[in-house]
Amino acid sequence: MRGRLVLKTGALLLALFILTVGIVAFFFRKSVIEGSEEEAMTIAELVRDTLTSYMVLNVIDRKDLLLEQIKDTRGLEYIRILRGEAVKRQFGNGMEKENPADPIEREVINTGKVKKVLLEDKDKVIYRLVIPYVASSSGQVNCLQCHRVKEGEVLGAISLAVDLTGKKNEAFTMLGLYTVTAGGIFVFLFLVIVKHFDPYRRLFEDMKKVLGNFKEGNFKSRLETDLRDEAGELAQFINMVGEQLNFILTNIREKVSMLIGYNVMETENALKDTEKIVEELVKISHFKRTIEQDIRKAEIYERLETILGDYMSLDKFSIYEVDERRNAMRPIAVQGESMWCSEVILENANECRAKRTGHDVDSQEFPCICPRFAHNELCSTHGIQYYCIPVNIGGKVGSVVQIVYEKDMDMFVRMLIPYIKGYLQEASPVLESKSLMELLQQQSYVDQLTGLYNRRFLEEIVDKLSAQIKRRGTILGILMVDIDYFKQVNDKYGHDVGDRVLKEIAQTIKNNVREADYVIRFGGEEIMVLLVDSQEGAAERVAEKIRQAVENRPIEVSGGVLKKTVSIGVSEFPKDCEGKFWQCVKFADVALYKAKEGGRNRVVRFTHDMWSGEEY
Repeated sequence: MRGRLVLKTGALLLALFILTVGIVAFFFRKSVIEGSEEEAMTIAELVRDTLTSYMVLNVIDRKDLLLEQIKDTRGLEYIRILRGEAVKRQFGNGMEKENPADPIEREVINTGKVKKVLLEDKDKVIYRLVIPYVASSSGQVNCLQCHRVKEGEVLGAISLAVDLTGKKNEAFTMLGLYTVTAGGIFVFLFLVIVKHFDPYRRLFEDMKKVLGNFKEGNFKSRLETDLRDEAGELAQFINMVGEQLNFILTNIREKVSMLIGYNVMETENALKDTEKIVEELVKISHFKRTIEQDIRKAEIYERLETILGDYMSLDKFSIYEVDERRNAMRPIAVQGESMWCSEVILENANECRAKRTGHDVDSQEFPCICPRFAHNELCSTHGIQYYCIPVNIGGKVGSVVQIVYEKDMDMFVRMLIPYIKGYLQEASPVLESKSLMELLQQQSYVDQLTGLYNRRFLEEIVDKLSAQIKRRGTILGILMVDIDYFKQVNDKYGHDVGDRVLKEIAQTIKNNVREADYVIRFGGEEIMVLLVDSQEGAAERVAEKIRQAVENRPIEVSGGVLKKTVSIGVSEFPKDCEGKFWQCVKFADVALYKAKEGGRNRVVRFTHDMWSGEEY
């Protein structure tokens, strides 16, 4: 900016200097020419008046003496008297030198008009003036008394030339002195102006930088100036605006951070930071309103998966849910790999460092900090990093979100983590609420004594389960289990021991079926087992396995050890009952009756010869 200011100021002053010198030169020239013209006119009028007097006094022969005297006038190159045609007719042609010598003189004699000519070359300047004498009967002298001419006829002319070379040189000398003086003055003005405007220049340059920073969202820049005029006031105003904007935006970010419960990563652009955090707050608020209307936890986890994968563009992450009752973890969503963690956490949740400590786990802080990460060989070489975030639900770690990323994605992930925590923080109370609702619903479906599902649960799932079995074309094994001589236990040892026996046998049955199978307290000491998606004949083998497990399990009671047995009836849906679930239940119950009738502690597979009725 300083170079442009100096250049523009210099150009302006130079143009003004050239214009001033040009104007002075023009008026010098005009003054010299007008002065010479006035001097020549004075000489011509003097000659005319003198000649008129000579004519009146009849001493016209003295005109040459007059001309010789006038030639001594400084700068007069020559002076001649020209004789017009009217005078020639009256007095003769006269001397040769009285005749017009060039076109200029002839033009004046013919037209009777004054002719002025300036002749210039590099060495000399001549100013020529030819003035006609015109006959007139008015004025001080009546020309018609002496000349036999008409009114207005040209009598003659005076032709003279003035040498202006000397005056030209004088003018050039004066112009040179003026140019030097004016040039010095303009140089001085230039230096004064540049020095005077230098603080303003620096202020404008700083102002450009500060306003540029404002445009980029950095409102911490300030203007420094010693100016005390309007420019200084403008600088103070800009500083005040920057301070207010910085305060307002910082206050907004702090309040929003307090509202969402975490601080976001800040950049140098306060405008974009504020816009980003407010925009994210709106999205998080919308997310919370949406998940509050969801029915199940699974829907909330699906939305979290969408946010991590689609919105935040993460391609490697896991979401785990903690099962407090079993102290195990269950993968809800895994992207980029089948499992990013060792499967041991699925059996023992405390093997997960984030779950156990309740704190974030960052492999950047300490490489391979969690030994249960499945790819620690890549982590040790800084090939990939991971960041695990525990989510508190009801005062305990209810789930864990794990972000896996390459080393060059570190800054991007660090920027996302606060926002991820914001979504998880909003999801936490909703997950707690949904978990409580599911727990309450589950308790309504669970028998409080044995922990098995109850008859209400069976009625809830039977239609959906039977439809799925038919659609998949698989077998649903139905086992009806009854504890042998259970009434004797209650009669001999009391109901407390009877409850203990019922719980132990229920647990034994659960331990000998798959996680996907259902164990239901059907009524009293009778237990139903539903084997989902089993093969034909497999139900009978599982039933025998259960029978042996119960028979071989001692049950400790006060005063000794009990051993109990069970009788089991088996049927297969839809093979045995043409797609009628409750008919198969009845057939399994018929088989159970046959098992008891046959001596108990045995498994009986239903056959159609056991059923005497025509239809169920």
